[in-house]
Amino acid sequence: MTRKSLDQGLPRPDAVSKACGDSVYLPDMKVHGMLHGVILYSPVASGKIKKLDVSRALEVSGVQAVVTADNLDGDNSIGLVFPDQELLVKNTVRMVGDRIALIAADTLEAAKTARDAIVLEIEETPGVYDVKKAVTENSPLVHSKTNVFKEFFVKRGDIEDAVVKADIVIEDDYSIGGQEHAYLETQGTLAVPFHDGSYRIYSSTQCPFYVRFRVARMLGLPHNMVRVIQTVTGGAFGGKEDYPDEPAMCAAALSKATSKPVRLVLPRDYDMQCSTKRHSMEINHRLYAKKDGTILGVKVNILVDAGGYAGLSTVVAERANTSAVGPYNIGAVDVNTKVVYTNNLFGGPYRGFGAPQVGAVHEAQIDRLARTINMDPLKIRQLNGLSSEKPIFSTGETLSQPHIYQDMLKIMKEKSGWDKHRLKSSSDGRFVEGIGASTIIYGVNLHWGGSRLDRGASYVTVLNDGSISLWVGVTEMGQGTLAAMRTICSNALGVDESMVRIEEVDTALVPDSGPTVASRATMSGGNAIIDAAKQLNTRLYKVASGILGVSEDSVNCVNAVFSSSASPKTVSWKEVVEKLYLEKINPAAIGWYRSEDRQYDPETGQGRAYAYYTFGGHVVRVRVDTDTGAVDVLETTAVHDVGQIVHRVAIEGQVHGGTVQGLGWALMEDFKLKNGKMLNAGFTDYSIPTSMDVPPIMNMEFIQEPEPQGPFGAKGVGEPSFISVGGAVLNAVSDAIGRDVNTLPLTPEKIIDILNS
Repeated sequence: MTRKSLDQGLPRPDAVSKACGDSVYLPDMKVHGMLHGVILYSPVASGKIKKLDVSRALEVSGVQAVVTADNLDGDNSIGLVFPDQELLVKNTVRMVGDRIALIAADTLEAAKTARDAIVLEIEETPGVYDVKKAVTENSPLVHSKTNVFKEFFVKRGDIEDAVVKADIVIEDDYSIGGQEHAYLETQGTLAVPFHDGSYRIYSSTQCPFYVRFRVARMLGLPHNMVRVIQTVTGGAFGGKEDYPDEPAMCAAALSKATSKPVRLVLPRDYDMQCSTKRHSMEINHRLYAKKDGTILGVKVNILVDAGGYAGLSTVVAERANTSAVGPYNIGAVDVNTKVVYTNNLFGGPYRGFGAPQVGAVHEAQIDRLARTINMDPLKIRQLNGLSSEKPIFSTGETLSQPHIYQDMLKIMKEKSGWDKHRLKSSSDGRFVEGIGASTIIYGVNLHWGGSRLDRGASYVTVLNDGSISLWVGVTEMGQGTLAAMRTICSNALGVDESMVRIEEVDTALVPDSGPTVASRATMSGGNAIIDAAKQLNTRLYKVASGILGVSEDSVNCVNAVFSSSASPKTVSWKEVVEKLYLEKINPAAIGWYRSEDRQYDPETGQGRAYAYYTFGGHVVRVRVDTDTGAVDVLETTAVHDVGQIVHRVAIEGQVHGGTVQGLGWALMEDFKLKNGKMLNAGFTDYSIPTSMDVPPIMNMEFIQEPEPQGPFGAKGVGEPSFISVGGAVLNAVSDAIGRDVNTLPLTPEKIIDILNS
């Protein structure tokens, strides 16, 4: 039985320990006999290994093992989706950071000394560092075949007819930069071997089941011989989806070689160089419209820079491909997305999963159309946006809640003071102000291509004293999942949240629940908990009905008290639990969730791509210093369709965090790359927002219209809170300086270049 308000206002389960510094992170962990692991990696992005001599490293006091491709006792092929990557490179280097050797020693200092003693000679070969050049005929090949290793499409309507009938064509090439995850805790793993040949892996990860799969595959073990326990995780944002598997495999390989526990924690500079990043994209966008602002069609060509290996780039590109047209009903759509190898940084999942890059471009094009016909940018979105009258998305789906988009536009306009600020003029010629909007539609849960992983599990046990132990297969990485899951569990059982205890994921306790990505934690974990609660309630209500002398279907539980509409009597939760145990009735349940099967044609991008959708939008006001190019963000307004708020403090934190992180990507986080090497790999030179960069005014509003597929009607908001920020900033700066803008991030140098062009 749920209350009118799900959130009981309790502190997050992990709040006190984190605030007081008592949480045990991976780098804090120590076990008896533990060794320290380090990695020797390639300093060049493209080359052939000519010499690798580890003899001097083995002579260093305290060194227990040096592992290379030649003596690795396990499967060296570790590609997650494509078999294109080695754990330890044997011959060909494809990116700066490729692993060459692993060292384990008694101390970290000894391991580093041994690493520096290894003789490594690499003959550099021509690489490709421009994704546009990578698709040309004469480009160097990163792997043995073409650099374009996957394509995606959306084809709807007659694009040629739209070309013929259009009064206006808006076209430009956009260059959208990547982004470092900048989690405060770097990647790390502790691998512990046991006498029976099994391993326990402690990992800072958001997908423990991925870690188990790849470690077990590398070691040639069944999954029940590899137990993965998620440690308290100091941030992830997608960067700890697939990449933690790799340091876990390294630690496990060293542990197998030494028969001892091995802890491997990546230093910041290496973490920033070798771990996955938000993909940079080159996008050509053509928009065809009538004079009245009606968009007839769009044609989009996207090049996704995957870096040296595929990783999960195809999964990211799949969402970018579907998201390229935004929350609009457009009759003709032609999207082509190519995923391309280069020798650049390794691309991978990041909050928004490819949608922020394409969303910024499409929203910029919408604003350019508005300026061309002198129409208010929000009005042109209202004209072309999804609605009850125009509910069909670019995938051909008829959406169930299309009216929410129009409701959201009205709230954005009112909450941001749009009309007032649109009319405001600058009081100083040097400083100019502008306002911009951006809107998105986001498919909650995994795309059809990954829908086989759309599952979730929970394990709920009612203990003898009435307290409840909860385990769930979705991870906490700072976003508040533990709190949300506890809230859902307590409401599903009808007890107080203080009675429920929940911890991080342990793969030995819950079935494989897929990855904690795509804002799916609330949906998959929450629904799995509700399923377990239903099983338990069936048993508890039967016991309670016997005590109350009423039928089971009349029993309910609220605030840990069972009652019935057919009797004035009540019975406490504790009394019912005691009788449950006396009658030897099962007090535990494994809950399960799986998404509905859906039909989708990957050749045309038509069908049901996602389980359901949510809308979101940002309005951003900026002041630009035209002498220096510096941008001050004066105010942000975020409006999100969340279905039902489960934990208000957590959801507000998500929107604050997503907004600030989006501002960082849009305005300051600029990669300095040279021949595939990141020149600013460290927080000294790679700028991210601090507390001083938070806008003085941050408004937010939530639209609550329950989603039937969500637990208690809830939708995810973690990624939507980020996605629309970049487009709003791009449009606000363009509005301020009166110039078209086609790049992100908009650093001061880039703005000066635009002003001087």
